[in-house]
Amino acid sequence: MDPQGQDRAHRRGLLPLHAEGVRPGARVHAGGHGGHGDRRGARPHGGERVTPPVFRRILIVKLSALGDVAHALPVIDFLGRVAPGAEIDWVVDRRFAGLLDGNPRLRRVVALDLKRWKREWNAPAARREASAGVAHLREGDYEVAFDLQGNSKSGVITRLSGAPLRYGFDRNGAREAPNLLFTNRKVALRPGDRHISQKLLRIVSAPFGVEFDLSALRSEIASTEAQARRAAQVVGEIFPSSSPLVVVHAGTTWHTKKMDPGFWAEALRGLHRCYPRMGAFLSWGSEEERIEAERIRGGAGGRVELLPKLSLGELAAVYRICGHLMAPDTGPLHVAAAAGAKTVSVFRVTDGDRNAPFGPRHRFLQAPMPCTACLRKRCARDEECRRSIPAEAVAEAMAELIGKPA
Repeated sequence: MDPQGQDRAHRRGLLPLHAEGVRPGARVHAGGHGGHGDRRGARPHGGERVTPPVFRRILIVKLSALGDVAHALPVIDFLGRVAPGAEIDWVVDRRFAGLLDGNPRLRRVVALDLKRWKREWNAPAARREASAGVAHLREGDYEVAFDLQGNSKSGVITRLSGAPLRYGFDRNGAREAPNLLFTNRKVALRPGDRHISQKLLRIVSAPFGVEFDLSALRSEIASTEAQARRAAQVVGEIFPSSSPLVVVHAGTTWHTKKMDPGFWAEALRGLHRCYPRMGAFLSWGSEEERIEAERIRGGAGGRVELLPKLSLGELAAVYRICGHLMAPDTGPLHVAAAAGAKTVSVFRVTDGDRNAPFGPRHRFLQAPMPCTACLRKRCARDEECRRSIPAEAVAEAMAELIGKPA
């Protein structure tokens, strides 16, 4: 095979990174094609010149969850290129607003306490707050809204925004059928729209008559100066002279996405053998995740420490400073990628081609099971699936991203 052919095969995961370290059937994949593409991020469809519509006020509706909001971040960059000067607002569940706060390209982040409103809907205070939130949303006087969630809740919010043009998924792409009642411009996905960010960009690009290049678009997560200082303080106090710095976030919502604590401990031991001066952090969210992180630290040896409880902005800043993260399919994985860290991720019941961070700075391992990407939250073959991915392959993939020891 010629060198160019080898490179293409490597990016698709058809050739192992190190033959002796990857179990047959467990392939390491690059996150997307990783090509340079059109560096503008947008180009006329079919090559013809187009006159895009002029929108002054644009609304993005992407409510949740953490990783899904992170997947939508390239949309901001795209809109900045095709609609320069437009004011862009984003409506989001309050729990995930920290991912958007401070973004210089957004005029407003409309954070709605959707979970509490649903739980306390019969309480007058919750209804008053919901009414005020909708009124605040309608103050945007939007000309166009993009529903990137595709469910009933996002459809209602998109309709309540008052935008006369409401773009969303067609019946084949919408997650819930009632969503179709609230949008008036249905966009069909294309066969090549494999990655979730490509699907979202397909919706947003529809009125502009241009193609997009995901590899040329940036994701941005802003951290305040205080958050950046806090992150630098935490990293500097724990590992003042360690290099490289790696973070592991083992927690995720589905049991069938998780790997055992011993898996991550083994991966860290493998990296420590390659990089004796390496410092490793364990990030966590819930108390259950903190206990799991303690178990990983107990088995990893070397320089491994738990991070303290951090805000979303502080955590993003830590990921940015450390520059490397290993994780299953979980929200913090996508936060780290958007913050600029290189990532290695493990996918079992979800599809890495669809969900893993995109681009040449990222690698993912897909469970080599015949039923992989099954989307099951419970499975009789869960343990077999978990064992199908070797920890040493994760360590090797991360070592490739880190490079040779200094």
